[in-house]
Amino acid sequence: MSLWHRPRVAVFFGSVPLLKGSPAAARALALAARIRKAPAGTMLCVAGAPASELWVLLEGRVNVCRPLGGAGSISLDVMLPGEPFGLPALACWKYPSDIVAAEDSVVAALPRAEVLAQMERAPALARAVLETLGRRLAFLEDQMSLARRPVAVRVAAALLYLEGKFGKALPLTRAEIGALAGTTPESAMRAIKRLERSGVVASARVGLVVSDAAALRRLAAS
Repeated sequence: MSLWHRPRVAVFFGSVPLLKGSPAAARALALAARIRKAPAGTMLCVAGAPASELWVLLEGRVNVCRPLGGAGSISLDVMLPGEPFGLPALACWKYPSDIVAAEDSVVAALPRAEVLAQMERAPALARAVLETLGRRLAFLEDQMSLARRPVAVRVAAALLYLEGKFGKALPLTRAEIGALAGTTPESAMRAIKRLERSGVVASARVGLVVSDAAALRRLAAS
């Protein structure tokens, strides 16, 4: 893992989409951040634990999951470098989900109180937080409404959400896409293979490339 010192974190925060519109807040949060290494499998928080901080991913990959008692868990989101996560901590006193490092990662931990203070000072930051939470909530509502629909429809909806986050190039595994779509890696691979044959997506060195977002939207709405 790379060495993350304070000036580098400050520069990185200036490029984080959530913070780009609020440079003063980005600098203040970089100063308040606590840099932590999170080896693969590290639990950054557990559902139900008191919410005291949130994070920006500097390096690696992080999964957000909802535990299902003794029946495992469901994947809610995948975070890549530059993304904030744990945002529900701003509105809730307890974390609603488990958050775990999917691979060796480095995170910037931000005190909840400091982020709330910066949101009061910077309306652009408050709007960006609301927009980010809104997009994630809309995706979860879509997935709930599609829970009984065919796997191909759920995979299309997951791919559209990921395209909205990352652009045309999606640096995720088929298993991660399947988890977001609420299906098995095998079922996701079959659905993605059909999309590849139709020219809707294409394989890349790492992940997938969305070639025809309009076709994905039609499939997700079918």
